[in-house]
Amino acid sequence: MGVSRQKIFNENDSYEVKKEKFMSVTNHSDKSLSNKQGQEYMSDPNTIKFTDTLINRAFNSGGRPMAFKSVETLESDIREFLQLCYDTSTIPTVSSAGMWLGCDRDTIYNHANNSNSPFFGTCKKLIDVCQVAMENGAIKGKVNAVLYMFLGKNYFGLKDDKNIQISAQQGSNINTQETADALRKQIEEETVPNADVKID
Repeated sequence: MGVSRQKIFNENDSYEVKKEKFMSVTNHSDKSLSNKQGQEYMSDPNTIKFTDTLINRAFNSGGRPMAFKSVETLESDIREFLQLCYDTSTIPTVSSAGMWLGCDRDTIYNHANNSNSPFFGTCKKLIDVCQVAMENGAIKGKVNAVLYMFLGKNYFGLKDDKNIQISAQQGSNINTQETADALRKQIEEETVPNADVKID
């Protein structure tokens, strides 16, 4: 069962029409925000400036993705994007960076995961900057912790892992109930509460 995406923009839409459609979809698509919160967010001057600048750049580039001409050009474009984020107090994301650069986030991830790409290091740094900004926002309480965990796991490769190694000493008998109870107790003491560990 796939997810179908509704086409929002038509090729012949003007910039103003595209902007209006984007703003209306963004304002009503997030069910986690009340309508009042969504309206407050979308009417914030920094949100308006960021969104307006991003849409203007993304949709006034002739409709085709910009090629990364060189590492230096890409780094310069990323600096402009990060400055816009700073000026508007907006947390940078890989998706919004992709819009700024004239590509999608998959292109950025593809370069970051291909050590043979000339843009490997630059794209990797961009992803790291987005992660650090999100991480610091979560630490300071500006980004919802659950949202950060979701983004961290799905976009930044973070995991909930706890490796527990249990080994028997040579010559010991681990088939007794006493040994099993001791191991069960050790695992419970070393395991973080709510971790995905079952003890049978």
